Amino acid sequence: MNIVFINSPLQDYGKTQKKDYYTTPPLGLGHLATISKNLGNNVNLIDAEAKGLSLEQTIFKALSYNPDLVGINLLTPTFELSKQIIQDLKKNKPKTKIIVGGPHATINPEQSLKQIPEIDILVRKEGELTLTELFNNNLNPFLIKGISYRKKNKIIHNQDRKLIQNLDSLPLLDRSFFVNDPYQENGNLKSVIMGSRGYPYTCSFCSAPLTSGRKIRTRSIENIVDEIEVLKQEHNIDSVHFLDNDFIYNKSRILNLGEELRARNLNINWRALARVDITARFGIDFLKRIKQDGCYQLVFGVESGNQRILNLMNKGTTPEQARQAIQYCKEVGIKTKAYYMFGFPTETLEEMNQTLNLAKELNTDTACFVLVKAYPGTEMYNSLLKKYGDKQLQAYNHLQEQVPLDIPNQNFDKYHISNDLSFCKATPEQLNNMLRKAYNMYYPNGDKKETQNKMELVGV
Repeated sequence: MNIVFINSPLQDYGKTQKKDYYTTPPLGLGHLATISKNLGNNVNLIDAEAKGLSLEQTIFKALSYNPDLVGINLLTPTFELSKQIIQDLKKNKPKTKIIVGGPHATINPEQSLKQIPEIDILVRKEGELTLTELFNNNLNPFLIKGISYRKKNKIIHNQDRKLIQNLDSLPLLDRSFFVNDPYQENGNLKSVIMGSRGYPYTCSFCSAPLTSGRKIRTRSIENIVDEIEVLKQEHNIDSVHFLDNDFIYNKSRILNLGEELRARNLNINWRALARVDITARFGIDFLKRIKQDGCYQLVFGVESGNQRILNLMNKGTTPEQARQAIQYCKEVGIKTKAYYMFGFPTETLEEMNQTLNLAKELNTDTACFVLVKAYPGTEMYNSLLKKYGDKQLQAYNHLQEQVPLDIPNQNFDKYHISNDLSFCKATPEQLNNMLRKAYNMYYPNGDKKETQNKMELVGV
């Protein structure tokens, strides 16, 4: 069987030229492509975002493989782009089976099937076992868990499938499917790895628990290092980027990782996402140890400099914990990156300026600023439904234009997306100006960040 998986572009690059930034490979599609290939199929993966393909180029390339089956991930911001790709593929090759999955399909299966009738099969949550069963059942969705489909104009949702508990049972990714992994950065050859699934926290803006569950399910340290060893041997990588929603959550696990890396003499540097509260609690001795074990950067979701807003978003952290965690990192020589967001419901311009001031004070090596989005299924989305309605919220969540910056800052073009609807005590234009203000403050010379004593807040 000829199978094509498609990672939709974040924009229609036939209308807007792709900016020069790195985007991580679609690991989820990569797992499905690897499993499909291992079952004897002829498989290709088109990463339209990494390649900056237009919709027309994406469709042309997919058709050139003469696919019997096309798999595509549905994300809320790119839903309309994926819809157009699916419809054009079906129009040009009607007998091709279309399978969709991903966060939007999982959270809104009924709506997805209604809005894109060309979909043949929709896979909810994790797709590895579901896809394997589909292949073993000649693509007949009847009674296969985790699937929604249409039968005689009636939408049917089969029983949910339990999440995969033994992640070590999954095959290691076939990296030949990716056009941008391993990748070059600052002279280093890097690759990305997912060491766990699940997210136990209750942030009101986060949809991760809806797709991967609240319980953290982990690969064994040995299994993770097996993959690193293969990447070292086959691609000569020297750095790894862990994409786990929260990598630094279990002290002994991370220390065991360092021991295993040393035991195999792999000499690998790594970076990962972490929470400021946990990092501050683990303390400076822990950070000294992981620095010795190869950790060169930690990435934090600081989000806000105002405690009222942090409480409203159920973040469970404080600005003081952010100060402590980042100060510890600086003391031991671990680089830091922070994410901040503006526009949370009821947030004022004064509170947003407190976030800017905290970003200036923390002075992390890198900072990214985003405008709040209310994604379907989240607590934030559900709380806004009564006021705005599902139709308006869904239109708002689809990908929108970027906020033009006054300076070139290509590394962050995928983050500064504008809002045409405001949930807070600021107009959409004020929100967009706040985003512009943040980037111009933090990067007054474009991609190069000034030192803290040279950063000055500028007016909106």
